[in-house]
Amino acid sequence: MASINGLTNIAATSIQNAGEFYLGNNIDPGTAGQVIISAGSNQPAVWGSNAATLPGALTMGTNLSLASGNASFNGATPDTINASGLSITGGNGISIVGGTEILTDNDNTTINNSGGTGQQNQVLKVPNALTSGTGIGFSAGTTYDGSAAITINSTATDTTYQGSSTINIDTSTNPDTINALKVPNVMTASSNIIFNNTDDGASETTYDGSQPITIRAVDTNTTYQGGTNISIDTTTNPDTINLDANIGLSMINPVTIIAFQQHSGATALIGNALANPYYGTDVTYLDLSSTTNITSPYCFHNVYGTASTDFDSLTTSYAAGSILGALGASITAKQTALCVEVIVYNYAISSNRDTDMRLVDKAGSEWSVGTTEGGSGTGTIQTAREVHRADETDRQIVHQTWSITGLTIGSTYTFNPQARTSATSNFLAAGGTYPDAFFRGYYLPS
Repeated sequence: MASINGLTNIAATSIQNAGEFYLGNNIDPGTAGQVIISAGSNQPAVWGSNAATLPGALTMGTNLSLASGNASFNGATPDTINASGLSITGGNGISIVGGTEILTDNDNTTINNSGGTGQQNQVLKVPNALTSGTGIGFSAGTTYDGSAAITINSTATDTTYQGSSTINIDTSTNPDTINALKVPNVMTASSNIIFNNTDDGASETTYDGSQPITIRAVDTNTTYQGGTNISIDTTTNPDTINLDANIGLSMINPVTIIAFQQHSGATALIGNALANPYYGTDVTYLDLSSTTNITSPYCFHNVYGTASTDFDSLTTSYAAGSILGALGASITAKQTALCVEVIVYNYAISSNRDTDMRLVDKAGSEWSVGTTEGGSGTGTIQTAREVHRADETDRQIVHQTWSITGLTIGSTYTFNPQARTSATSNFLAAGGTYPDAFFRGYYLPS
């Protein structure tokens, strides 16, 4: 082909060329490695470098540089990135090898980093060894630091025991058996008390628990003497004690006189019929027919009532108020058991009100534990009681009774009643048109 002029545009699916391609107005086959690149609009294609550059260049940061010395890299030419100026310092338990390798700083005595796959920290032993003391043994060695598994054994070195006069040690059993032989102090038979050996019936004078004993009491005094109006019939077995029949006959008639007659220093209680009274010069008597005789079962009986009504507003704390505060009493005990009663009108003006009452001693302490004329040590339980529950605006008389026990005859005791409510709008009332309040006590059979 002599000329390149006269070429026309062609459209083909493939072009097979065994020769050179020439570009431009000048015959230019290009050089090895070049590629066809566009020179722009309405410009012929030209041969160019087979290299591409990044649209945005990579810039080196702190401690980074290019081997070429360039400040940036766009991919046009090959280059190398180097890091420099990096300084790493190890802290507690950390070491730096070669400036780049970070390792744990181990003592390789108690801990190292060659466990597991060869790079894991592992405990080798504890820093301080455990030493066995007296009676303690190790299955291996005399110390333990955790570097090897061992077994700890306890050995009993003192297995010798000594019995006493009351204790026996039986070494024939395993373990030894400790037996009680007898008590250290013996029991001695007194008058009219007989000890017999339960096994053989032999008489004994003492008992210490070393042998079985039967204790019997012997009644050596079977002689009785009758006194005034009393006779002993010895013809029967056992003897019969009889009351003078004349006393029973005299009681058939109504007794209206009880007299105390002195007989040689002794006081006798005699009854006389009104039709045939007998009064000696040494006789004091009670005429049961007299209208002046007044007998009361109460050891104290206090009443509070006024001409006008008195209201005590109850609070949620125990208090006496003017009504209960006027009723307290003190007694000198004549029996060991006492019944204490309070009777008072409870006036609730709101529903769901509980009324509680208790007794306190002279100092205001709960009576069962009070130490100031209270019941400390008497065995009486606490006295706080729920005495009334108003589900509506209930009004009723409260009659509360306490059983007091464990009193000491001759001792002085003080009883003061108190009351409280679960909520306000609850009252005690006395006087005026409301009943008087009562506080009283009477003795119970001991």
